[in-house]
Amino acid sequence: MNTREQLLAGGEGGKSIAVGHANKSSFLTRLTTDDPFTRMPPEGPRVPADKIAVLERWIETGLPWEQGITLGISSWEPPLKPRVITLPPPTNHRNHPIDRILDHDLSSRELTPPAAISDAAFYRRVSLDTVGQLPPPASLLAFMENPDKDKRRQLIDSLLEDDVAYADHWLTMWNDLLRNDYTGTGFITKGRTQITTWLYESLRINKPYDVLVQELISPTPESAGFINGIKWRGEVNSSQTLEIQFAQNVSQVFLGINMKCASCHDSFIDRWTLSEAYNLAAIYSEQPLELNRCDKPTGVMATPKWMFPEIGDVDPKAPKPERLKQLASLMTHPDNGRFTRTIANRLWHRLMGRGIVHPVDAMHTKPWNEDLLDYLALRFADDGYDLRQFIRFIMTSEAYQSQTVILESEPGEDYFYTSPIAKRMSAEQFLDAIWQITGTNPTKATAKVDRAQRRPANTPDTPESPSGIARPPITAKWIWHDGSGSMKAELRKTFKLESKPNAAMVLATCDNAFNMKVNGTVVATSRDWQAPVLFDISPHLKSGDNTIEVAGEMFGGSAGFIAQIVLQGDTIKVINTDKSWEVRKPDDKWNEATEVHSYGNGPWSKVLDGKPVTPSLSAANGPPVRASLMQNDFLMRSLGRPHRDQVVTTRPSELTTLQAIDLANNEILTNYLAGGAQRIKANAKTSDELIDWLYLYAFSRKPTAGERPILTEVVGDGTNVVAIEDLLWMIFMQPEFQIVR
Repeated sequence: MNTREQLLAGGEGGKSIAVGHANKSSFLTRLTTDDPFTRMPPEGPRVPADKIAVLERWIETGLPWEQGITLGISSWEPPLKPRVITLPPPTNHRNHPIDRILDHDLSSRELTPPAAISDAAFYRRVSLDTVGQLPPPASLLAFMENPDKDKRRQLIDSLLEDDVAYADHWLTMWNDLLRNDYTGTGFITKGRTQITTWLYESLRINKPYDVLVQELISPTPESAGFINGIKWRGEVNSSQTLEIQFAQNVSQVFLGINMKCASCHDSFIDRWTLSEAYNLAAIYSEQPLELNRCDKPTGVMATPKWMFPEIGDVDPKAPKPERLKQLASLMTHPDNGRFTRTIANRLWHRLMGRGIVHPVDAMHTKPWNEDLLDYLALRFADDGYDLRQFIRFIMTSEAYQSQTVILESEPGEDYFYTSPIAKRMSAEQFLDAIWQITGTNPTKATAKVDRAQRRPANTPDTPESPSGIARPPITAKWIWHDGSGSMKAELRKTFKLESKPNAAMVLATCDNAFNMKVNGTVVATSRDWQAPVLFDISPHLKSGDNTIEVAGEMFGGSAGFIAQIVLQGDTIKVINTDKSWEVRKPDDKWNEATEVHSYGNGPWSKVLDGKPVTPSLSAANGPPVRASLMQNDFLMRSLGRPHRDQVVTTRPSELTTLQAIDLANNEILTNYLAGGAQRIKANAKTSDELIDWLYLYAFSRKPTAGERPILTEVVGDGTNVVAIEDLLWMIFMQPEFQIVR
């Protein structure tokens, strides 16, 4: 109703005004009806009869509307397709594309770019943003003394190459986004499943974002926990059903669209409708899905349907797995610019302190710089949906490497960039920093993830595999029968050798179990798909025809069997699983094997890349345990770590009363600092050495001349444990410690 033209145009349900015919206008019908499903307003007092009479006369007399009168401003509609941006010319030799766009905007406002940050402050910021940890004092001093002009770029690259530390840190953001946790609602009743192992490995191997999202929407068993949501106990309202959770979470996380209002009724805050929310939910539903308006059945059935048919749609008659696969393709379609803009905006917010669209889940809000958002989104896609490369791209800009500002209040709709915004440490960053300095990390993680060091792919095998064969890149396919009926399969491959090889190394696994025979002899048995077997079958091979036989078994909707066999003689020959193998169900005839997919299309690449031994799913085989790998406790909860019963895209940044109390006397924190003081005392540092070390670790600087006398008075000669503990409290409670700036 913002303008006469919009009112006359109507909406998805058709025209609401028949000019000159009040009795035929649904506009009036909804105001006067007693039908609880269609009446407006849905609750509260009705429009009085005398006002209804005025509206009737208004419609009968042609809907007069004084020119220029607008009842409201129409919401901004972002374009669906990506938009190519022409970069403005550089200013003052600042050639980075981000700087060119932002400098142009600042110039148009007659403002200058912010000053560059110091090397020490840069190291602290980039380390906390990249791997969530403070720079160790020795590394910090070496960086500051390094004369190389390219040292900042080199530091960014070295931090991003630490795949374990990177995954440890960014797991927090993705756990929040994907409602993934280790304890909480649904786990006791098996109404919820984790995706931790799959998610951590996806981050560690830097899985392309489009592939990651496809595996979340059209999932493997390891990644299905996200779309399966939480099965709540007892009576639930419509918005808590698994189907509606799916619609809300998929649209919010990947498109920045709020479907929560539209899951109850047509949204009052943007253009999404009840039918669109239910149509999206129907893609996931196993059964026909009836629309419920404000928890009341409407008698209208949803149709499985995607929100943007301009780039395609799902087949409503297809089975659920196929519908999900189609939706995954539509979500990551190259023409879906909303998909790339949303993740680009989320990462900009994480690194720069505020989204280009803010809040980050309101992607129908006009950005403060459309060109910047569109450029970043297109750049992200062009770079192969590489999350780490995108983070690197932002960090290498002078805009990121500029001095921050601490805002006294939340900016309004008139916000525009003048400099990066300082951020509070997350609960996990805060604890990781304290554990770093005090050495009080937990000894065992809750999360079951592989943090073991890995050798680079395609390097010669280790003494555990003494063949010395350099393993070629894996081109094998996961193979099985057509998937119908039995979850068991027999597979075989016959091949001819001119002579017996010196070595024949097999790397194989089956999702879930298999045994293998070579020329009638059992050579391997495995019941753990995450433990690929690596063994030499050369003693069982012969010149002439050879046959490999595999009996495999799935335990439910899995991937099949995969193997790579590297034979070394005068030359190296590789035999891979592919459609040249034969397969049959029990008591059936032999057929050509079905290639399910390439080895990397799923979480299985972690098993087959790198060192081929059983991956340990314990953090004990890696660096010190990080807070992201631990279950929530009272301290982390107080500091803002959510329960993750709902999607969380932005944690509160304001200090609460509870946080202030816990930061002053929380028992958990007290124990960390008491234990840390004991460890620090054992290092036998002098008072000045102790103070300098703590300040370099905590603040990436040495104390000022004004601070040092106070610190020396507190710590004394550095041998009193209580005094050291007091010094730790002083340091950790300072805003300078708790802020990333």
